[in-house]
Amino acid sequence: MMVLFRGWVYSNLFVAMVLASLTVSAYAVVPDLEFQWYVPLSVFLGSFVLYTFHRLYRIDIIPKEQLGERHRWVLKRADLMKVAMSVAVFLLMIILPNFQADTVVWLVPAGIVSAGYTIPILPTQHGWQRFRDIPLTKPLIISLVVTYLTLAYPLFEQFGIRAVADPIFFQLFVERLLFLMVVTIPFDMRDIVNDQDAGIQTLGTRFGFDRAKGIGVIVGVAWFASVAMQLLVLEWSLEKIISAAIILGFVALGYSTMKESWKDLQYIFVFEGLILVHSGVHTLASVLQTVP
Repeated sequence: MMVLFRGWVYSNLFVAMVLASLTVSAYAVVPDLEFQWYVPLSVFLGSFVLYTFHRLYRIDIIPKEQLGERHRWVLKRADLMKVAMSVAVFLLMIILPNFQADTVVWLVPAGIVSAGYTIPILPTQHGWQRFRDIPLTKPLIISLVVTYLTLAYPLFEQFGIRAVADPIFFQLFVERLLFLMVVTIPFDMRDIVNDQDAGIQTLGTRFGFDRAKGIGVIVGVAWFASVAMQLLVLEWSLEKIISAAIILGFVALGYSTMKESWKDLQYIFVFEGLILVHSGVHTLASVLQTVP
């Protein structure tokens, strides 16, 4: 079972599924949004391509002492993963006619930032840098892009880009952004050693494990406050109040059990799993509301 889970995670199929499920949940939380099957499918395929490209890009020059289990798994299957990327791009081209022309235009900024997270495209006085090289910003950049793709994208595909200026949507955007920061900060802590070796300044390398964890807790409090604000302003149903409590409970459990000795798969199982919980309970709550 662990072998299958490891392959599912290291092939990037797991993270693609997580982000697709988060996109599906947008149809549960955004008022009057009708489900469009090709939107979460495109997020799944696009995420798979971007994460696989990120993993393969210059992997052959990583020093052996910095190679983790994930890197070694990918190196053994690099050719197969390139084929899988090509298939995913081909499938994206097939479903492309379903989209409005403006949608493709508004996806370009997310694509540029995602590519720039891996490829140095930022000119600085010290040479070209990646977005992830900007000190202390990794969780914010990842959370912004993921929130944009999984929440704003379904909205502007259906109603146009002006729909994202709606105050209610802004509240939903902030809540998801803060939640994703809460579950992304632990990966800064997981990567402390590798980021130190690579000279990347993150919350983990700058403040250490315990203080970075404390920052995550502070962001978690801000996230909970945004949820409480939604409950007041949007007048959520009992089902959604219960779902928010369930998510809060799992977040608290994840942070209270997290240890510096955790392995890569433990971080992925717990914190990417929290995104699945977030998506699942909101979607289920929405379904229960429609049941007579």
